[in-house]
Amino acid sequence: SLGLGLAGSREGLSTSLLARWCGFGRFGSVLIGILLTISLVGWFGVQNAVFAHSLDYALGGRLGFTWSAVLAGGALTVLVAFGFRALSWAAKITVPLFFLVIGWISFGILQEHTLSHLVTRLPMGAPMTLGAGATIVAGGYMVGALITPDISRFCQNGRHVFWMTLISIIVGEFIFNGIAILVARALNTADVVTIMTQSAGWIGLLTVILATTKNNDACLYSSSLSLANVVEGVTCRKLSRTKLTIILGV
Repeated sequence: SLGLGLAGSREGLSTSLLARWCGFGRFGSVLIGILLTISLVGWFGVQNAVFAHSLDYALGGRLGFTWSAVLAGGALTVLVAFGFRALSWAAKITVPLFFLVIGWISFGILQEHTLSHLVTRLPMGAPMTLGAGATIVAGGYMVGALITPDISRFCQNGRHVFWMTLISIIVGEFIFNGIAILVARALNTADVVTIMTQSAGWIGLLTVILATTKNNDACLYSSSLSLANVVEGVTCRKLSRTKLTIILGV
Protein backbone atom coordinates (compact mmCIF):
# COMPACT_ATOMS: atom_id res chain seq x y z
CA SER A 1 0.00 0.00 0.00
CA LEU A 2 2.83 2.40 0.89
CA GLY A 3 4.78 1.55 -2.27
CA LEU A 4 1.76 2.09 -4.49
CA GLY A 5 0.94 5.31 -2.65
CA LEU A 6 4.43 6.70 -3.18
CA ALA A 7 4.27 5.79 -6.87
CA GLY A 8 0.90 7.50 -7.21
CA SER A 9 2.18 10.64 -5.50
CA ARG A 10 5.35 10.79 -7.61
CA GLU A 11 3.69 10.11 -10.97
CA GLY A 12 0.25 11.67 -10.33
CA LEU A 13 -1.50 8.65 -11.87
CA SER A 14 -4.31 6.36 -10.77
CA THR A 15 -3.73 2.64 -10.13
CA SER A 16 -4.93 1.42 -13.52
CA LEU A 17 -2.84 4.01 -15.38
CA LEU A 18 0.22 3.21 -13.25
CA ALA A 19 -0.17 -0.43 -14.26
CA ARG A 20 0.04 0.53 -17.94
CA TRP A 21 3.45 2.15 -17.52
CA CYS A 22 4.83 -0.30 -14.93
CA GLY A 23 5.08 -3.44 -17.04
CA PHE A 24 1.48 -4.55 -17.61
CA GLY A 25 1.04 -2.69 -20.88
CA ARG A 26 -2.13 -1.34 -22.42
CA PHE A 27 -4.23 -4.50 -22.36
CA GLY A 28 -2.84 -5.62 -19.02
CA SER A 29 -3.93 -2.34 -17.46
CA VAL A 30 -7.37 -2.81 -19.07
CA LEU A 31 -7.70 -6.18 -17.32
CA ILE A 32 -6.64 -4.63 -13.99
CA GLY A 33 -9.11 -1.80 -14.57
CA ILE A 34 -11.95 -4.27 -15.17
CA LEU A 35 -11.14 -6.20 -11.99
CA LEU A 36 -10.94 -3.02 -9.91
CA THR A 37 -14.18 -1.66 -11.37
CA ILE A 38 -16.12 -4.86 -10.62
CA SER A 39 -14.70 -5.16 -7.11
CA LEU A 40 -15.30 -1.51 -6.21
CA VAL A 41 -18.84 -1.43 -7.58
CA GLY A 42 -19.49 -4.52 -5.47
CA TRP A 43 -18.18 -2.75 -2.38
CA PHE A 44 -20.28 0.28 -3.31
CA GLY A 45 -23.33 -1.98 -3.13
CA VAL A 46 -22.30 -3.42 0.25
CA GLN A 47 -21.64 0.01 1.77
CA ASN A 48 -24.82 1.44 0.26
CA ALA A 49 -26.80 -1.34 1.93
CA VAL A 50 -25.45 -0.19 5.33
CA PHE A 51 -26.31 3.42 4.43
CA ALA A 52 -29.82 2.42 3.33
CA HIS A 53 -30.39 0.36 6.47
CA SER A 54 -29.38 3.36 8.59
CA LEU A 55 -31.55 5.78 6.59
CA ASP A 56 -34.56 3.46 6.76
CA TYR A 57 -34.08 3.12 10.52
CA ALA A 58 -33.84 6.90 10.94
CA LEU A 59 -37.10 7.39 9.01
CA GLY A 60 -38.93 4.76 11.03
CA GLY A 61 -39.18 2.31 8.15
CA ARG A 62 -41.47 4.57 6.11
CA LEU A 63 -39.34 4.45 2.96
CA GLY A 64 -38.41 0.79 3.07
CA PHE A 65 -34.99 -0.64 2.27
CA THR A 66 -35.28 -0.49 -1.54
CA TRP A 67 -36.17 3.20 -1.78
CA SER A 68 -33.69 4.04 0.96
CA ALA A 69 -30.97 2.34 -1.10
CA VAL A 70 -32.02 4.25 -4.24
CA LEU A 71 -31.99 7.57 -2.38
CA ALA A 72 -28.68 6.91 -0.61
CA GLY A 73 -26.95 5.66 -3.75
CA GLY A 74 -28.26 8.52 -5.85
CA ALA A 75 -27.14 11.17 -3.36
CA LEU A 76 -23.68 9.64 -3.11
CA THR A 77 -23.37 9.41 -6.89
CA VAL A 78 -24.08 13.14 -7.20
CA LEU A 79 -21.50 13.88 -4.49
CA VAL A 80 -18.76 11.86 -6.20
CA ALA A 81 -19.60 13.35 -9.60
CA PHE A 82 -18.36 16.71 -8.28
CA GLY A 83 -14.90 15.19 -7.91
CA PHE A 84 -12.13 14.98 -5.36
CA ARG A 85 -12.91 18.25 -3.61
CA ALA A 86 -16.31 16.94 -2.59
CA LEU A 87 -14.64 13.81 -1.19
CA SER A 88 -12.21 15.96 0.80
CA TRP A 89 -15.07 18.03 2.19
CA ALA A 90 -16.92 14.89 3.31
CA ALA A 91 -13.78 13.55 5.03
CA LYS A 92 -13.24 16.76 7.02
CA ILE A 93 -16.68 16.36 8.58
CA THR A 94 -16.84 12.59 8.94
CA VAL A 95 -13.44 11.64 10.36
CA PRO A 96 -13.41 13.90 13.47
CA LEU A 97 -17.02 13.02 14.30
CA PHE A 98 -16.27 9.32 13.88
CA PHE A 99 -13.29 9.53 16.25
CA LEU A 100 -15.35 11.33 18.90
CA VAL A 101 -18.28 8.89 18.75
CA ILE A 102 -16.07 5.79 18.80
CA GLY A 103 -14.18 7.21 21.80
CA TRP A 104 -17.46 7.90 23.58
CA ILE A 105 -18.80 4.41 22.83
CA SER A 106 -15.56 2.75 23.95
CA PHE A 107 -15.57 4.64 27.25
CA GLY A 108 -19.18 3.69 27.95
CA ILE A 109 -18.77 0.03 27.02
CA LEU A 110 -15.57 -0.47 29.01
CA GLN A 111 -17.20 1.07 32.06
CA GLU A 112 -19.84 -1.69 32.04
CA HIS A 113 -17.53 -4.58 31.06
CA THR A 114 -14.00 -5.55 31.93
CA LEU A 115 -11.53 -5.67 29.07
CA SER A 116 -10.29 -9.14 30.03
CA HIS A 117 -13.85 -10.50 29.96
CA LEU A 118 -14.53 -9.12 26.48
CA VAL A 119 -11.24 -10.45 25.14
CA THR A 120 -11.50 -13.96 26.60
CA ARG A 121 -15.24 -14.69 26.27
CA LEU A 122 -16.26 -17.15 23.59
CA PRO A 123 -17.77 -15.53 20.48
CA MET A 124 -21.45 -16.08 19.72
CA GLY A 125 -22.88 -17.41 16.48
CA ALA A 126 -21.80 -20.10 14.06
CA PRO A 127 -18.05 -20.86 14.05
CA MET A 128 -15.97 -19.73 11.08
CA THR A 129 -13.11 -21.64 9.53
CA LEU A 130 -9.60 -20.19 9.58
CA GLY A 131 -9.60 -20.03 5.77
CA ALA A 132 -12.87 -18.09 5.68
CA GLY A 133 -11.62 -15.64 8.31
CA ALA A 134 -8.33 -15.07 6.49
CA THR A 135 -10.17 -14.54 3.20
CA ILE A 136 -12.52 -11.95 4.73
CA VAL A 137 -9.68 -10.01 6.39
CA ALA A 138 -7.42 -10.05 3.32
CA GLY A 139 -10.24 -9.45 0.85
CA GLY A 140 -11.60 -6.56 2.87
CA TYR A 141 -8.32 -4.66 2.72
CA MET A 142 -6.80 -5.88 -0.55
CA VAL A 143 -8.65 -3.60 -2.95
CA GLY A 144 -8.24 -0.68 -0.54
CA ALA A 145 -4.46 -1.10 -0.72
CA LEU A 146 -4.52 -1.36 -4.51
CA ILE A 147 -6.39 1.91 -5.01
CA THR A 148 -4.07 3.93 -2.74
CA PRO A 149 -2.60 5.81 -5.76
CA ASP A 150 -6.06 7.13 -6.64
CA ILE A 151 -5.93 9.16 -3.41
CA SER A 152 -2.19 9.62 -2.85
CA ARG A 153 -1.68 11.23 -6.27
CA PHE A 154 -3.02 14.41 -4.66
CA CYS A 155 -0.46 14.29 -1.82
CA GLN A 156 2.22 16.95 -1.99
CA ASN A 157 5.19 14.71 -1.11
CA GLY A 158 6.24 11.26 0.04
CA ARG A 159 6.08 12.20 3.71
CA HIS A 160 2.36 12.88 3.41
CA VAL A 161 1.86 9.50 1.73
CA PHE A 162 3.81 7.77 4.51
CA TRP A 163 1.74 9.26 7.31
CA MET A 164 -1.52 8.78 5.44
CA THR A 165 -0.79 5.08 4.95
CA LEU A 166 0.65 4.49 8.42
CA ILE A 167 -2.18 6.19 10.27
CA SER A 168 -4.91 4.55 8.19
CA ILE A 169 -3.48 1.08 8.84
CA ILE A 170 -2.61 1.44 12.53
CA VAL A 171 -5.57 3.56 13.60
CA GLY A 172 -8.17 2.26 11.15
CA GLU A 173 -7.27 -1.39 10.77
CA PHE A 174 -5.90 -2.24 14.22
CA ILE A 175 -7.26 0.18 16.82
CA PHE A 176 -10.77 0.87 15.52
CA ASN A 177 -11.37 -2.65 14.25
CA GLY A 178 -10.21 -3.94 17.61
CA ILE A 179 -12.64 -1.61 19.39
CA ALA A 180 -15.40 -2.74 17.02
CA ILE A 181 -14.81 -6.37 18.01
CA LEU A 182 -15.02 -5.51 21.73
CA VAL A 183 -18.21 -3.49 21.29
CA ALA A 184 -19.81 -6.22 19.16
CA ARG A 185 -19.03 -8.78 21.86
CA ALA A 186 -20.35 -6.52 24.61
CA LEU A 187 -23.66 -5.92 22.79
CA ASN A 188 -23.79 -9.46 21.35
CA THR A 189 -24.53 -8.29 17.79
CA ALA A 190 -22.58 -7.73 14.58
CA ASP A 191 -25.10 -5.28 13.08
CA VAL A 192 -23.37 -1.91 12.87
CA VAL A 193 -26.63 0.10 12.97
CA THR A 194 -27.75 -1.68 16.14
CA ILE A 195 -24.34 -1.19 17.74
CA MET A 196 -24.17 2.53 17.00
CA THR A 197 -27.80 3.32 17.93
CA GLN A 198 -27.68 1.34 21.17
CA SER A 199 -24.38 2.92 22.14
CA ALA A 200 -24.74 6.53 20.95
CA GLY A 201 -28.34 7.02 19.84
CA TRP A 202 -29.00 9.43 16.97
CA ILE A 203 -25.42 10.71 16.98
CA GLY A 204 -24.24 7.16 16.45
CA LEU A 205 -26.70 6.67 13.60
CA LEU A 206 -25.56 9.92 11.96
CA THR A 207 -21.96 8.74 12.30
CA VAL A 208 -22.78 5.48 10.51
CA ILE A 209 -24.35 7.42 7.64
CA LEU A 210 -21.42 9.84 7.32
CA ALA A 211 -18.76 7.14 7.70
CA THR A 212 -20.47 4.98 5.08
CA THR A 213 -20.57 7.99 2.78
CA LYS A 214 -16.86 8.58 3.25
CA ASN A 215 -15.95 4.96 2.53
CA ASN A 216 -18.32 4.62 -0.39
CA ASP A 217 -17.30 7.80 -2.18
CA ALA A 218 -13.79 6.38 -2.50
CA CYS A 219 -15.21 3.15 -4.00
CA LEU A 220 -17.22 4.99 -6.63
CA TYR A 221 -14.47 7.52 -7.35
CA SER A 222 -11.81 4.84 -7.94
CA SER A 223 -14.15 2.64 -9.96
CA SER A 224 -14.86 5.56 -12.31
CA LEU A 225 -11.10 6.13 -12.78
CA SER A 226 -10.58 2.43 -13.51
CA LEU A 227 -13.48 2.30 -15.96
CA ALA A 228 -12.19 5.40 -17.75
CA ASN A 229 -8.87 3.62 -18.29
CA VAL A 230 -10.69 0.52 -19.56
CA VAL A 231 -12.72 2.51 -22.08
CA GLU A 232 -9.66 4.41 -23.30
CA GLY A 233 -7.58 1.23 -23.54
CA VAL A 234 -10.21 -0.61 -25.60
CA THR A 235 -11.64 2.18 -27.76
CA CYS A 236 -8.84 4.82 -27.65
CA ARG A 237 -11.51 7.34 -26.64
CA LYS A 238 -11.59 9.39 -23.45
CA LEU A 239 -14.96 9.58 -21.72
CA SER A 240 -15.95 12.03 -19.01
CA ARG A 241 -15.30 10.68 -15.51
CA THR A 242 -18.48 12.43 -14.38
CA LYS A 243 -20.59 10.50 -16.90
CA LEU A 244 -18.91 7.22 -15.93
CA THR A 245 -19.55 7.97 -12.25
CA ILE A 246 -23.26 8.43 -12.92
CA ILE A 247 -23.42 5.21 -14.97
CA LEU A 248 -21.65 3.21 -12.24
CA GLY A 249 -23.78 4.79 -9.52
CA VAL A 250 -26.99 3.83 -11.29
